Amino acid sequence: MIKRIWQVAGLCGCLVLAGCETLSYYQQGLGGQMALWKARQPIARALENPQLSLTQKDKLQDVQRIRAFADTELAMHAQHQYDTYADVGRRYVAWAVMAAPLYSLQPKQWCYPLVGCLDYHGFFAETKAHRYAQALAQQGMDIYVAPVQAYSTLGWFHDSVLSGFLTLSEPDLAQLIFHELAHQRLFFKGDTAFNESFATAVSEEGLRRYAAAYHLDLSAWERQQAAQSRVMHLLMQTRAQLQQVYAKAGPPSTMAEEKARILSGLHQEFAQLLTQLPDVAAYRSFVEDANNASLASVADYHDLVPSFAALLRRDHGDMNLFFTDCASLRSLHPAARRQALLALVQSKST
Repeated sequence: MIKRIWQVAGLCGCLVLAGCETLSYYQQGLGGQMALWKARQPIARALENPQLSLTQKDKLQDVQRIRAFADTELAMHAQHQYDTYADVGRRYVAWAVMAAPLYSLQPKQWCYPLVGCLDYHGFFAETKAHRYAQALAQQGMDIYVAPVQAYSTLGWFHDSVLSGFLTLSEPDLAQLIFHELAHQRLFFKGDTAFNESFATAVSEEGLRRYAAAYHLDLSAWERQQAAQSRVMHLLMQTRAQLQQVYAKAGPPSTMAEEKARILSGLHQEFAQLLTQLPDVAAYRSFVEDANNASLASVADYHDLVPSFAALLRRDHGDMNLFFTDCASLRSLHPAARRQALLALVQSKST
């Protein structure tokens, strides 16, 4: 349902640092990253490749236009980013594992050098991701495995356009690249909710400006956004109900019954929504498999988006000023940072 970003910067350093989870985990990460580097080639050369279709070559040219727009119109630092192409031989480049306790919406975190503690653990091989997730499930946790179409190395390396990008529509492609570049523009160590909501807000604003500049038809994207908004409302409502149950800390049997009842209600409401708005069918599997882990991931990517939108309005759409104001929150603890952002929306409503 949601595009996932797996930060792999620093994997090489992890191999020699104490406290890393396992040598084999970082070896697979390093191996996957090196395979991407080996496969990449300049986009100019890729455009001469007879094995690429005209549609794929058009998408590569779209990428060049998108990254130029990001650099000049969105105050993003796109130099040497997405100017190479790598065919990874599959739609998704990696898979992210998320987990949460059976009766809590607080996601499990994994800690890494340089980027801090994050709410997900990434794998370049789908089988390894599912194997790891099943081990967590056997420990009594809710799990969610999400396919990753792109990830950012936060500017430490030059990221490439991946073959999976070329399956996207131009609006989705623009939004993806703006999202990734936003991570390179600003990233707070150990604060997944800030980082992902920030990048989501930047990508949505960037797409609107890009579409206006190039007269891009956003009707299909807007229908998708409307459908996602309706589903998000149901998911956030479900999260709130579950939080109330877990806060009571009753007997496990009672919480299990209440959890099952709330999730059943989500399924029923979604089925009703589906009859009214067929576009939400794209989210059927996410809703049907919803659990604490997947609901926690929704929060990371969307909870603070209205706050960032409010801040951008306060800055009169000035992207440089917006980035400066966001960066000024760096010294705050994540909890205080979150409250400062939420206050922007609260002050608007009063």
